[in-house]
Amino acid sequence: MLQGSVLVLVGAILFYDSLVAVPFLCPLLWLWHRERREGRRKKEQARLCWMFREWILLLSASLSAGYSVENAFRQSYRELQLMFPKGGPMLNALKDMLARAENNQGAEVMLKEFAAAYPLPEIRSFVDVFCAAKYSGGSLNLVIRSTAAQIAQIMDTRREIETMLSSRAYEQKIMSVMPAAILLYLRVGSAEFLEGLYHCLPGAAVMTVCLIIYLAAYLLGKRLVDIEI
Repeated sequence: MLQGSVLVLVGAILFYDSLVAVPFLCPLLWLWHRERREGRRKKEQARLCWMFREWILLLSASLSAGYSVENAFRQSYRELQLMFPKGGPMLNALKDMLARAENNQGAEVMLKEFAAAYPLPEIRSFVDVFCAAKYSGGSLNLVIRSTAAQIAQIMDTRREIETMLSSRAYEQKIMSVMPAAILLYLRVGSAEFLEGLYHCLPGAAVMTVCLIIYLAAYLLGKRLVDIEI
């Protein structure tokens, strides 16, 4: 809210040179809040994916070392705690599953609930394969190791693609700031060029149209670089 309020204040000064415009620009707070919330959601999702990748690799290593499934869960949880000392959703979920396992609750039931709480494709795929192997009575250890390796490889490939696209997203952020920066430069260096756009109805109308185009270009540019992988 503080960041959005500052942006609204700056927009009122740059585009209208008046604090009277602040109440009319307050709807932009909703747009800013939505964008920031979406950004936080994606960061949390990326962190969960990374923690899940590390966990399934740790689980696979524990199974390869001869641990049972239940003991492998405990061992992978302890090792994941060392890798992420600040905690996270994956650690919280594992802690809850281990506590419920003490009450003889099945691993497949807990994993299904975990997949329902965090409906990511990688998690759903792993849980589906785990449950299928559990019910069919096949080699659960071999299936988990094979599935963990495949999912980790897919997630690594996705991460590499995201790294390549990050430069485009950075360019989009720079281009989004440039119109406001140019307007600020004109306000500071050549204010007389903009005198006709302030404190009059036609000028306010022109600046409103410019602001709408600016916001539309920002949203369009953000959607162009926001590619789902």
